Amino acid sequence: MPTSETPHQPRIHLTEARVSYNLSQQEVADDIGTTYVNVSRWERGITRPNPYFRRKLCALFNKTEEELDLLQTRSERASKRAAVAAPNAPVVQVPVVPQTIHDPAIPLLPAIQLIGREGDLALIKQRLKGSGNMALTALNGLPGVGKTALSVALAHDSEMREFFKDGILWAGLGPQPNLPGIFSRWGNLLGISFAEMTKLGSDEARAKAIRTAIGNRTMLIVIDDAWKLEEALAFRVGGNNCAHLVTTRFPNIASHMALGNAINIRELGESESISLLNLLAPQVIYREQQKVHDLVQAVGGLPLALTLIGNYLRKQAYSGPARRITSALERLSSAEVRLKLKEPHIPAESHPSLPNEQSLSIQSIIAVTDQLLDEEARRTLYALSVFPPKPNTFSEEAAMAVAACSTDELDALSDAGMLESNGERYQLHQVISDYALLQISDDQLTSAQERLIAYYADYVEEHKKDYEQLEEESSTIEAALEIAYEVGEVYEFIKGYALLHHFYC
Repeated sequence: MPTSETPHQPRIHLTEARVSYNLSQQEVADDIGTTYVNVSRWERGITRPNPYFRRKLCALFNKTEEELDLLQTRSERASKRAAVAAPNAPVVQVPVVPQTIHDPAIPLLPAIQLIGREGDLALIKQRLKGSGNMALTALNGLPGVGKTALSVALAHDSEMREFFKDGILWAGLGPQPNLPGIFSRWGNLLGISFAEMTKLGSDEARAKAIRTAIGNRTMLIVIDDAWKLEEALAFRVGGNNCAHLVTTRFPNIASHMALGNAINIRELGESESISLLNLLAPQVIYREQQKVHDLVQAVGGLPLALTLIGNYLRKQAYSGPARRITSALERLSSAEVRLKLKEPHIPAESHPSLPNEQSLSIQSIIAVTDQLLDEEARRTLYALSVFPPKPNTFSEEAAMAVAACSTDELDALSDAGMLESNGERYQLHQVISDYALLQISDDQLTSAQERLIAYYADYVEEHKKDYEQLEEESSTIEAALEIAYEVGEVYEFIKGYALLHHFYC
């Protein structure tokens, strides 16, 4: 018998059908319940789908097996005839070698390196290499702060891949995760047939099957962008030799999952923010240092905002006159422009929080959380935008008075990761404050401003000799005075200024 293999014949018609429907391999895989790896192998002619998937593909594209090149090829028929003709031919046993699994769903490394995250990476590595509960770590923080970016860097890190010698599994969740699809992909990677996974009627049964298949392997399991505790827990399927890394924007999920080992990922400092922009648009940083400094302050060191801004400035600077950079920086002085900067994503690597067709922007990733808030919590968030943003802080009493809310709404915003608290006072990040100001109606804004002026007029009267208290509230008092002047509340303005005269002098 000849030992040479017949070259694989790509299934051109199958590929053309997919492209005509404007679908990615991943989207086809999701539609029919398999992995994009299988779809790729089918299109390249490496394997042929079984009857079940052939029927699924025909129904999806409204074509016959013949029209999709799914019929048995001449080489496949010849191989089958040869096997029938020589049933006693010796079978070569290929030794089974334990396979290292690196989930194809792991996003690719970005083109630029992580800036200012050396300490975070070292701490996360230390935690993941621990044992027992120490090996379950959760990252939480604001939308766009870089939780997924850190996880991607860890998943590609050579040290981590060497330590987790049996591989890495990745589950990108988001608000509406496809749990059966992720379990099916993991099952396929771990050697569980599609038929076996199909027989399992619940996510609980699938999780148990995955746990059994993992057994004593040493693996890292990344659960990215968890929105519900139950869904995050469903993917905690590793055995004693595994570690789990969870990312979420919700502090309560991080706290529950990590059992005290949650890590709050903070925004970048000023020098780190400028370094990131320098990587993305060096010519702009060199020419417009003060305006770049102002931009960094305006977005509060949020990595996603800085990345979108840097990419935008680089495009404007590329082979264009200097005036384009100046104009671009002027446009970016508008909060609305900054929030709406957007970029298309790679279809196979869409952000788990966003629908596939939606572009990535600061506004879009904040809006996803905003839409899940109830009406009272949303109204409270918008009203709080009249406070000066981070690094300014405000008390719970002031928040309830100005937003006309209860502690329930403040707790809901804190649990959603939209409002930061140090246990005593609150902060609203710059980009969330900008977003809220764009959503609030004129009537709501006017009412919130009036309550802010009234509250701090009374506050100054009550604490006129308590300089320590006045100092703590000074930024908000100044903001209230400015608003009073702008809206024509002359009496409150003069009264406040007179009371504070000795404090400032």
